[in-house]
Amino acid sequence: MSALLALGTVPAHAGWGKADRAHAEISAAQAKIDAANKVGASGNTPAMIARAQAELNLAKQNVEDGHKDTAIDQAIDAGRLADTAIGETHQANNAAAAARVADANAQAQHAQQDAADTQAEAQQKIADANARAADASAAAQSSAASAAAAQENLDAMRNQPPTVVTTTTEKTTSRTPTHRVVHKVVRRPAVSHTAVAERTTTTVTTGSPQ
Repeated sequence: MSALLALGTVPAHAGWGKADRAHAEISAAQAKIDAANKVGASGNTPAMIARAQAELNLAKQNVEDGHKDTAIDQAIDAGRLADTAIGETHQANNAAAAARVADANAQAQHAQQDAADTQAEAQQKIADANARAADASAAAQSSAASAAAAQENLDAMRNQPPTVVTTTTEKTTSRTPTHRVVHKVVRRPAVSHTAVAERTTTTVTTGSPQ
């Protein structure tokens, strides 16, 4: 195919007539058109391939009609059109391949960025969970310390002696002499009145019963 594409025209050989030259140019042009179709030129440059095929058909008709020079020129034009179509198709294919590579690279970068974002989000979640765990641990320690202090106070209260209430009652007796008044000659023995006073003293010792 490379050798055929390199041929702009078919060189004339010694002893060749114009008819032979025309048939050779027609064959070379046909090979180039076939090659262009294989690389996708009919899809990339359909109008150019159609023109090349039309020129080639005219060349074939003219060589049959005996217009050998016209047929040679038309076959050469058909081959050049096929060459141009092949070149443009290669450029389009290369551009498409480069675009696919660029798109693949962009997708890979996006995937890497998404992975990095996901990892950062996961690390943030872990950090938040650790912070909550630390807060919960601190709260638990504070609660335990408060419970221990309350238990110590309770133990201290239990270790105090019980409350003892002592009641003491004192009685005080006083004698008040009665004055004797004599109204009559009759004498009576003097009577003494005794007054009794009570005093109660209560002593309280604070504490909690065991």
